[in-house]
Amino acid sequence: MEPLAPGMRRIGAILRRLPGASIANTTPEQLAKRSGAKTPELAASILMGKAPKSVTLEDRTAAGVPVRIYPEWTATPGQATLGTQEATLLPLLESREHLDCFWVAPGGGSGMGLSTSISLAASDELASLVSQLTAAGFGCTEQSGGTRCAVDRSDEYALWGETHFIGGGLWIATFYVDFAPDGYTDDIVRTLVPA
Repeated sequence: MEPLAPGMRRIGAILRRLPGASIANTTPEQLAKRSGAKTPELAASILMGKAPKSVTLEDRTAAGVPVRIYPEWTATPGQATLGTQEATLLPLLESREHLDCFWVAPGGGSGMGLSTSISLAASDELASLVSQLTAAGFGCTEQSGGTRCAVDRSDEYALWGETHFIGGGLWIATFYVDFAPDGYTDDIVRTLVPA
């Protein structure tokens, strides 16, 4: 297997620009004021991952999401989720060398955060990856000389989904739960896949 592309080492610099402000010792009232949530109860429910389905992703991410990049617990193999949970793609991702980035709770899995996995993708794999994503219900569009596929899902407790970019010799897979910063995948693609 080929070594990781040099540009993949720059991903940490991109990801470190995203917000990760601590909310330790923050009251629901302070959280509501800081996040713009309509009530302290709504702010607290967002924080605890128990917000009603009607709460938007923007409300959730504005609530001061308590995430950090690479908390210590993610160094233990198998503790953090990879960039896809799609049944047909997860074994493929696990079988190859990949660079992972985790924006998750500092104390351990909390049901809120995101993970990105980046691996090399041979040109003959691109059509197969896009086909599998389309079959799984992802919407796919052309972007930056590659293909971006995304799906968003929700239930009464959480919003989650995945975004995949396949192009420039890379497969960039991101899985999120209640934390999806605007422009996240776009920034990674702009940095790693030159125009």
